Amino acid sequence: MSKCEYFTDEEIKGLTDDICFKLDRARELFGNPLVLTCGYRTPEHNAEIGGVPNSAHTKGMAVDLRAPVDHFQREKLAWALGRAGFRNVESAPKHFHAATDQNVPQDVFYPGDDH
Repeated sequence: MSKCEYFTDEEIKGLTDDICFKLDRARELFGNPLVLTCGYRTPEHNAEIGGVPNSAHTKGMAVDLRAPVDHFQREKLAWALGRAGFRNVESAPKHFHAATDQNVPQDVFYPGDDH
């Protein structure tokens, strides 16, 4: 049995229980499926793709989600992530990045790019 209700074991492989709980809560609040485009990364894979050193992804404490195209749905997803307990959220044109790592700035919602 998966530790997440809405995500497969493969999707959440390497993610912390805390981030899984928050992902499920965000999905419930959002009311629509969330598509994970990136979860846990090995340090080697993170370096290969140009990820920042010591990325929260390498600790299982960050995910990237496909961003909705519709403006209202984007706002709703941002709300759902915050309400679910994510305190570090990036909104880029094609993805949202949500992290639970306490070593990154907290209570921030910031624009990003799709590198």
